[in-house]
Amino acid sequence: DQFTDLTEREINLIIFLKKSKLPVNINELQKKVWKYGSDLDTHTVETHIYRLRKKIKEKFNDEKFILSSKKGYFIDEKEQ
Repeated sequence: DQFTDLTEREINLIIFLKKSKLPVNINELQKKVWKYGSDLDTHTVETHIYRLRKKIKEKFNDEKFILSSKKGYFIDEKEQ
């Protein structure tokens, strides 16, 4: 399977971003994916996204799967 090396958290992150129609900021990801409030270090989210992007790039040669803007992270459906 293509996604066997993804963690449960990474899979949940992809699912949440795919379902969201708008960019999702770090605080929202902390609440919805990590089930924590703002007491979770924002670098935790950023590190998970960095590692997930790296895995996707290595496996699928896709650098634009998870994008970011000033408003947050998102998956561009046009790129898929």
